[in-house]
Amino acid sequence: MGGKKDLTKDQIKVIVSLHKAERPFEEIAKIVGVTRRCVQKWVKKFRDDGGVATPEHKNRPGRERKTSQRTLNVMKRQVDAQPQITARELKEKNSQLLECVSIRTVQRCLHDNLEFRRRRARKKPLTTLRHQVLRVGFAKKYLHWDMPKWQQVL
Repeated sequence: MGGKKDLTKDQIKVIVSLHKAERPFEEIAKIVGVTRRCVQKWVKKFRDDGGVATPEHKNRPGRERKTSQRTLNVMKRQVDAQPQITARELKEKNSQLLECVSIRTVQRCLHDNLEFRRRRARKKPLTTLRHQVLRVGFAKKYLHWDMPKWQQVL
């Protein structure tokens, strides 16, 4: 259950004002862009509160998150720029942003929120001297080709 994002205060105000104007639930739902059931729920909250003030969301239980969206954006930019960085290095680079966050929390944020998975870099053979010579030979062989000739190649 749940999983949907909460409505903004403006959306709730629109629902209440349209309800006061005696518009049907279906029409309010179309205007606001939510389901009919959602409109019914907020109208019921409005009526239960006495029909005077606009209802608000109740505070959610539990502690607030230690990582804000800003912190996640900074982490994402750094991991995109340097994919080999570890969670410990990330925490050390951003000591002010992540001072009260454990390394395990940084790992969890990278995995769950930013969807970076741990992967070992694939081992690839280095280019040998023979490969380098062959590549230079190829480049010199086709150096004089013009664009129409290259367009004939698949």
